Amino acid sequence: MWKVCKYTLLDLARNRFALGYAALLMIVSVGLFMLEGDPTKALINLTQVLLALVPLLTLVFTIIYFYNQYEFTVLLAVQPLRRQIIVRAQFAAIAIALLASFLLGVGLPVLAFAPGATGWTLILTCTALTVVFTALGMLIAVKQRDRAKAVGIGLVTWVLMVLVYDAMLLWIIFSYSDRPIEPLIVPLAALNPIDLSRILIMLKIDMAALLGYTGAVYEKFFGSAGGMLISFGLLMLWMLVPLNRAVRAFARKDL
Repeated sequence: MWKVCKYTLLDLARNRFALGYAALLMIVSVGLFMLEGDPTKALINLTQVLLALVPLLTLVFTIIYFYNQYEFTVLLAVQPLRRQIIVRAQFAAIAIALLASFLLGVGLPVLAFAPGATGWTLILTCTALTVVFTALGMLIAVKQRDRAKAVGIGLVTWVLMVLVYDAMLLWIIFSYSDRPIEPLIVPLAALNPIDLSRILIMLKIDMAALLGYTGAVYEKFFGSAGGMLISFGLLMLWMLVPLNRAVRAFARKDL
């Protein structure tokens, strides 16, 4: 597994996307901190940008890279290697490359301008999102034979999680605000890793009061140490389930 991961990482090191991704994130992060005199406001703006940008670029790049390396993957599959090892190694290499780009482009500016608990929460949640959407990208790429269709599914997945899901959740909250829906809100938030990350960061910035009734419910659950651990555990579950499904699908796939 480590040899496959190593050679994939060497190939990714020559890929211009990784450097471009790091440069884009660096420009966005430093630009927001330089424009905003208050680091907290800069973190809020940066959070909104990253929660949309990181999942999108991670998902699309993972799908496209898998198809670009498909012939190499087939060559590895005819070797005395288990298919599960091939998928896990490629997933690990892509995730490491994207995480390195993210930490270079966002981690360094955040630690330089806002080295506090909120900054670390932003880094950790976006790190988890990178791993989650790498796993989702691998699952989509393995399941679909057509590259264009796979990219389309990836974009639709992103739109559903970033835009449609939020709209539906807000509609449920405001439509049934006069009823005890606390047991329903928290599980619904956990069904979307982007919403889960946004809640964790917003609570660290102490914006629960601005969220009204919704913020009170979220703060009651996610504000505690146990709630934070459960939240990060759910994000890891979002990574493990798609990855395991991708591994099983590739093991049964007719190459």
